[in-house]
This record gives sequence, C-alpha cells and structure tokens, in this order.
Amino acid sequence: MIAIIAILIALLLPAVQQAREAARRSACKNNLKQLVLAIHNYESTHGVLPPGYLHKFDPSGSGANFMGFGWGLMCLPQLEQGNLYTQFNFNVPGFDPVQRVARETHLSVFLCP
Repeated sequence: MIAIIAILIALLLPAVQQAREAARRSACKNNLKQLVLAIHNYESTHGVLPPGYLHKFDPSGSGANFMGFGWGLMCLPQLEQGNLYTQFNFNVPGFDPVQRVARETHLSVFLCP
C-alpha cells in the first residue's frame, strides 16, 4: 500500500513542477509585456523613446556623472507608479542618500520569478 502511494506521488511531482514553471513563465511574459506597453506609451506621450541613461555634468564641470537616471525611472508613470516617480528629486544625483528609499523600492514588474 505504501509503495503504491509513493509511486503515485512520484508521478504527480513532475506535473506539479511543470505547472509551477508554466506559472513563472507566464508571470515573466506578462512583466515583459507591461514594460513594452509602458515604453510604447512613453513614446506616444513624448514622441521619443525613453532615454537609456541620463548623464549630467556635475556643477564643478569635472565631467563626473551628476544624474544617474535611466529608462526604468522614466517609464514609472506609464507603469502606474506615478507616486514613486514623484519621490525622485531630479535636482540631485540618483545615487544621493536622499534618493535611497525611492531608489531601493523593488517593483515586481522589473523581476522575473
């Protein structure tokens, strides 16, 4: 009797793992779709694709990067994350400590399980 139950569980386990993998694949595909739609909506709104990376020279003119913002931040309003977008101060570098809370916020749309 125990051997029969063990065999049934051994047969069921791969099916459960395949279902989980299919769910992960579907979630990742949906996240990518949301990102593409956000980029498309950004382009529709602004007439250009979001910048890959924003570079701004520091006030002293040394050529050091004073900005540090990228396309992910620019697309936040299109990803229905407008509140997070408004937390960023574009007058200080992205790596500044005042940006830490907003900068370190994890959004599931940027992650695949």
